[in-house]
Amino acid sequence: MSLHPIEPYHCVHGGEARIDCVLCGKCLTVCPLFHSTKREELSPKAKFHLLRALGEDGAALREKPAVRLAGLCLSCGKCEKACPRGLCVPDLLGRARARHPGWRAFVWKHWVARAGLLWPMAASLSRALPAPLFPGALGAMMGSLAALDGKNVLTPWLRVVSLEKRGAGEKVAVFPGCTAAHAHKDWLAKAMRLLAGMGFDPVVPDFACCGCTLGHAGLQGEQKRMRLANVAAWRAAGRPKLVAFCATCRCGLKSYAGADLGWRAGEQDAWAMAQTALSGLMEGARFEVLDNAPRSVVYHKPCHGSGDGGDLRMLRQAAGERLIYKEGQSLCCGFGGLLQLGAPELSQRVAGSALAFYAVKPGDQIVTGCSGCTVQFKANVPEGVGAGHWLEIVSA
Repeated sequence: MSLHPIEPYHCVHGGEARIDCVLCGKCLTVCPLFHSTKREELSPKAKFHLLRALGEDGAALREKPAVRLAGLCLSCGKCEKACPRGLCVPDLLGRARARHPGWRAFVWKHWVARAGLLWPMAASLSRALPAPLFPGALGAMMGSLAALDGKNVLTPWLRVVSLEKRGAGEKVAVFPGCTAAHAHKDWLAKAMRLLAGMGFDPVVPDFACCGCTLGHAGLQGEQKRMRLANVAAWRAAGRPKLVAFCATCRCGLKSYAGADLGWRAGEQDAWAMAQTALSGLMEGARFEVLDNAPRSVVYHKPCHGSGDGGDLRMLRQAAGERLIYKEGQSLCCGFGGLLQLGAPELSQRVAGSALAFYAVKPGDQIVTGCSGCTVQFKANVPEGVGAGHWLEIVSA
């Protein structure tokens, strides 16, 4: 099975999907799946070892089950940061899954590509059939659908007092991402108001999914189609600054610069320079904490980055001492994209480990800056604990 070369789906390392793992085990210290299960066959080094053996002697292994086992991955990318050789399991698995997409990839492709139709229907279904009515994996699935309900939001408790007028009428393109475009549309509306309040002229071109989750799932053709559509929409808008408020979307969008997307002269650099986090533009904003604020709020830092730390800086400035940030090497919400279909029990187990680490109590809240993390925590927090995107707690 040839795994060289491929485009980077997850990380911007611009190289090939290398599988020359030396089995040092450094990835074990950061892998959320291994941390939560203590099953070494689910670790990054085991996946590299398995896929390398498959590539060297395919006759000795059944390829489809081997890829299935190796594919039990959260696609968090922590392994690449810990690996002395910079190896990245999500990149490798994207290629391997492309050889055996199966029914899960088929369902995931349509779930993402037809989000505008399917997600609102799913949210309505979850209201009629709440998760507690169902046991096991089915209950978990209904909980995830309920997290897509636009009415399932935190009540704002941070009032914007003032914003720095840094826009001076500059046109900016807002990238909503799938969740804000098709489920939590209030996030997008609030982002537009905040940008307008800073003096920008925000527009929303005809963007598609960032494609990040599709690449992880091995859906290379669908991923490239959406990437090309997004570049075309940005180009048609005049190549403005591109503002996003989802960490995973920003990770996916940043990776475009290393892909062959029919770039015109100078466009790759322009695209890379255009990537902007909403929270970063809000530096210097002043807030008032309202009376309905929770006593403590935990900030969860997404695996895929958090706007260069802008989310945390802004929330610390706004919320003060009630904001709690706890760092953990192997912390992950457990969303995992395709893992939601392939092994939802593993996804829930990782979420449970994170919630145990945060030790949230009834009345507390968890906020984050990633759409996937938001959906995962909304679906898994204990009774009486709130969870949401940081835009939900801002009144603007």
